[in-house]
Amino acid sequence: MTTEEQISAIQIERDDARQNLRDTLADVNEKVEQAEGEMRPDHVIESHSVGASLIAGAVGFVFGSIVNSRGAGPIVIAALLGVAIARHGSSDER
Repeated sequence: MTTEEQISAIQIERDDARQNLRDTLADVNEKVEQAEGEMRPDHVIESHSVGASLIAGAVGFVFGSIVNSRGAGPIVIAALLGVAIARHGSSDER
C-alpha cells in the first residue's frame, strides 16, 4: 500500500467516524427532546392526574392550616390566575 492509499484509507475511515458521530448525536438529541417533553409539568400532571390532585389537596390543606391572614386566599388565586394567563399566552406564541 502506498502512502497516498494509506492517506485515502485514513480519510475514508475518518469520514465514516464523523458520520457515525453525527448519527449518534442526532439519536441522543432526539431522545433528550422526548424525555424533556415527558418531564414537562403539564404533561406529568396530565399523565398522573390522581397523584397531582392528591398533592394539590395536601398542599392546600397545609397552606390553609398555616396561614392566618384573610388576604392570603385572594393573593394565591391572583397568582394562579397570572400563571394561567402567562401559560396561555406563551402557548399561543408557539
